[in-house]
Amino acid sequence: MATRFDFTGRRAVVTGASRGIGEAIARRLDAGGARVALVARSADRLHTIAAGLANDPLVIVADLADPDAPQRIADEVLAAFEGIDIVVNNAAVERNQPAHRASGDAIDETLFVNLRQPFLLCAAFAKPLFASRGAIVNISSTAATGAGGTQGAYAASKGGLNTLTKNLANEWADKGVRVNGVAPGLVDTEMWDSTFEQLGEDAVRSSFVKRVPMQRWGTAEEIADVACFLASDAASYVTGQTIKVDGGMTNN
Repeated sequence: MATRFDFTGRRAVVTGASRGIGEAIARRLDAGGARVALVARSADRLHTIAAGLANDPLVIVADLADPDAPQRIADEVLAAFEGIDIVVNNAAVERNQPAHRASGDAIDETLFVNLRQPFLLCAAFAKPLFASRGAIVNISSTAATGAGGTQGAYAASKGGLNTLTKNLANEWADKGVRVNGVAPGLVDTEMWDSTFEQLGEDAVRSSFVKRVPMQRWGTAEEIADVACFLASDAASYVTGQTIKVDGGMTNN
């Protein structure tokens, strides 16, 4: 794996780091020299990933559905790292339900985990980020454009995350903190497993890829590359942006 950006001496936290895009981002950051705090629910998977990282990673087992999780995560990271340079909000839940069948509980859970908790995690790290003139990268989705079909609550949560990204970028620019987002399109990760099981993997892959001008699914590593660019000094004059990484799917 080629290292594209230099994160030597940087301290980073990645939520949802036990698989898919979060794991890929954590590995890219570590390969660039960062010390990474890996946050997710699965202790076994986190420890397996941590064993393959080079820069003394920190494992934090936490569920973002827990109201107190953002502050606990921040407390543990800051106790170990004595500061923070990069915050990546990647953890999310997705409930694929037609709008006329969506339950209040499912809507509440989606907005809670995907929007409220990233907001509070940013807030919990605010002062240390001001001190380091750090960067936040929020992992959004092209579903926020309305491209998500029966993902109304998920789409709304990611649309809210995009707006939060712009607002924090404006509010914290004079503190030296950059806030950006990445909106993946079709990405080949475990998040699709339940859909494959319900509708058939071959049918889903062939049907969905027709929407993509590049005629293929993306990889977690391709999303990680853009996230790491936004976290790096190479993006020093970029803030308030959510970059679509979707093979051209939402160009129109």
